[in-house]
Amino acid sequence: MTTSVPSAAHKEGSWPNPVVSWYGLVVLMATSIIAILDRQVLNLMVDPIRASMGFTDVQIGVLQGPAFMIFYTLLGFPIGWLIDRTHRLRLISAGILIWTLGTMGCGVATNYQEMFVARAVVGMGEAVVGPGAISLLADYFSPSKRPLAMSIHGTANMFGMGFALLAGGVLLSLANEFGPVSFAGFDNIDSWRLVFLMVAAPGFVIALLALTAREPKRQEVKSDGRIALQLGSWLLSAKNWIIPHFIAICLVAIVSYAFMSWLPTYFIRGYKWEPADVGVLTGFQFVLLGPIGILSGGFAVRLFQSKGEKDGAIRVLRLLTGLLGTSLVALAFSWSPLIAVASASAAILFASALPVVSILALQQATPNEFRGRLSAIYFIVTNLVGYSVGPLVTAALTQYVFGNPNQIGQSLGVLGALGAPAAILLFTAAAGPFRNLINDIEQASDLDLRITEHPQS
Repeated sequence: MTTSVPSAAHKEGSWPNPVVSWYGLVVLMATSIIAILDRQVLNLMVDPIRASMGFTDVQIGVLQGPAFMIFYTLLGFPIGWLIDRTHRLRLISAGILIWTLGTMGCGVATNYQEMFVARAVVGMGEAVVGPGAISLLADYFSPSKRPLAMSIHGTANMFGMGFALLAGGVLLSLANEFGPVSFAGFDNIDSWRLVFLMVAAPGFVIALLALTAREPKRQEVKSDGRIALQLGSWLLSAKNWIIPHFIAICLVAIVSYAFMSWLPTYFIRGYKWEPADVGVLTGFQFVLLGPIGILSGGFAVRLFQSKGEKDGAIRVLRLLTGLLGTSLVALAFSWSPLIAVASASAAILFASALPVVSILALQQATPNEFRGRLSAIYFIVTNLVGYSVGPLVTAALTQYVFGNPNQIGQSLGVLGALGAPAAILLFTAAAGPFRNLINDIEQASDLDLRITEHPQS
């Protein structure tokens, strides 16, 4: 049975005007930056929140992971279904407003239950961002231009992470210098509360900005009733690629999210640096190195593809996973501050490239009418496992295995040493089925083109 696939009949001229496409990309980048900013700013303020609210490391790990992922996961697939059928930019705008209110809720929470609910609301709103962007970019840009567009869009994640740490560091520094502050009629606001309120504010502007982009026409879809294959049947036919690939990405996500969630605290506790200083340092690391890693990952995939290597994305994923695991193992040892910063910088470089390369593989092997839903499945599975397991396991290893809050580096090293090799083996197992899927898509595309050019009378 033939799957619905990109048709070669779609030439460059049938795609949106470049101005429309690139403006849409800019809007999606701004949306992703704000999403990551609101999601990740918590990571810088672990110890200030612990001191103010009395939370344990494990409770913080739950806020970083499971609390956020509950509604992100529950709403992910329904939102993916809506993305495949409705106005995507309006959905994204509504999601921005929801997670902005959740971020503000984190700033005014008075106990653990309220903080948990606020983080869940952030996850509920952000469930639309990833699947929406993947679907829109696939319709904004032709296949030949997508690797570059996806790589550029991927830099938004690192900019958001960097801005979260930079903004948090600057605001914490100001709050510490001037003492307790008053804001909107409230007196003696803790510095970490003010940070949440301030980083939430731009969300209202970005929600309006999302409505200024143009919804693109859905490209590369079937034009008649010939192709009746449904998502479930396609997933079953592609299981030999999907199962090992998704498990490998989950392992990578566990390692990556654990590292990114606990990196600021690693420096704060391990080297006794002030949170404000760590925010500035790690913020610059993510802003400067993250985009380089993302663009390099996309460039590496294009390089392999230009040489006829259809599984170039899988090859790049294996290489990056090995380098990330090695970098995290290095954090387990007691180095000078300079070597520790260098090891963390290398890990940021490699971790930042992995998501965009994996998404390129997903786009390459998935028919258009399934991309929104498969993207939702991808984000649900990888983020549920990565966000829920990575930060929480790191906290549990630190608190219960090593029994020392200063040994976060050792916990990250264990995850890197175990997770990376297993993921590499699974990527290798997925490579052959991945190539077969691409061959099937190319053959079906040629068939669609012949039918289009010579329809039956």
